[in-house]
Amino acid sequence: LWMNPALTPNVRFATMPSSTARRSTRGAKGPEDKTPKAKRAKTSAKIKVEPDVCDDVDAAWVTVKPEPVDPSSPTVRVHTPSKKGTPKTPKTESKALVVADAGEGTVGSPFPNLARPTVDECWAARDALAKLHSSFFQQFETQQAAGGDAIGPGSLPALPAPRTPDGEAPLVPRKTVLDSLVGTILSQNTTDTNSHRAFAILKHRFPTWEQVRTAKPAKVEDAIRCGGLAEVKVSRIQVILNTLKEERGECSMEYLRDMSDDDVKAELSRFKGVGPKTVSCVLMFCLKRPDFPVDTHVWKIAKDLGWIPKGAGREEAYEHLNRRVPDDCKFDLHVLLVEHGKVYRNDVKWLRQALKGQLETGDLGWYKEAQGEMKLLADNHFISKSSAGGVCG
Repeated sequence: LWMNPALTPNVRFATMPSSTARRSTRGAKGPEDKTPKAKRAKTSAKIKVEPDVCDDVDAAWVTVKPEPVDPSSPTVRVHTPSKKGTPKTPKTESKALVVADAGEGTVGSPFPNLARPTVDECWAARDALAKLHSSFFQQFETQQAAGGDAIGPGSLPALPAPRTPDGEAPLVPRKTVLDSLVGTILSQNTTDTNSHRAFAILKHRFPTWEQVRTAKPAKVEDAIRCGGLAEVKVSRIQVILNTLKEERGECSMEYLRDMSDDDVKAELSRFKGVGPKTVSCVLMFCLKRPDFPVDTHVWKIAKDLGWIPKGAGREEAYEHLNRRVPDDCKFDLHVLLVEHGKVYRNDVKWLRQALKGQLETGDLGWYKEAQGEMKLLADNHFISKSSAGGVCG
């Protein structure tokens, strides 16, 4: 684990108080009768799920009392211990918060006996991170108050909004579902800056999704090349667009807005390259649903905090955390965990101490003890990212 030399434990810093878009694409006509032979998406996708491994539930943080589970219940997945055996109980009991019952939040989870994170832990983490990353969070809240369409993949916040026909008030068009989906696909295996740039160039060269669908793959690949894996991503995007054209007659996914969360997941998951994280991002950032995407940063931080077992895969982590994190906390906690992971390379030492202090003593004294250089690093990262045009998502 990489540790920044700036993270010194004896440095104090001044506290900062926390506080509580995009151009629409015009309907340019694409070339007529130049539709390539459509490749259809598979009706079902095989998702590789790693076997449940529960070798370490970070018992130094919590002692969990298993909750009786009815194996006959169709909604409960009974956890099967690994061949290495069940986790050992530590000889000394932790002074941290002890949870007596896993509760309803673990029904259907791959880890039904793991009662973390608790509601209090989630909100404490949100509050601590909002203090540490106050500059970032203030900008995030401003964008959220404006409708949130400048947040997340598929956004073009730097472009001016078009005006109404009478030229008086600017329109604030909402981000389309396809914008969000394609933007999330472009964000895979690259940086925020590169994915934002790739999406902006793509929309500039191909203003409509119909134009992207009928264009030669090489030309689309050239537009998004800065985002990496251009050939793979273009192939997947054009398969999605061809399928929509064949099934619905247009390149649009606005029909998802009227679907339930489960139906949205089923509809999007049938496309190759659209996994649980991508689906969850569309649900949360675009459809404004209470979902909790688990990217690499959230996954690693959750493991180090003991919120999921050390051997949990990302899809298992999503299934567990999406049930445990309160709906009202999901949006804030997700973006803050991602920001924290990017700034401090997923180090959780400060966050673990902040949570323990707040949950054990009930005060925020930990914030006054936070390191000044650590805070400065967070603020400098925000400034750097803002100048690059990628603040949130």
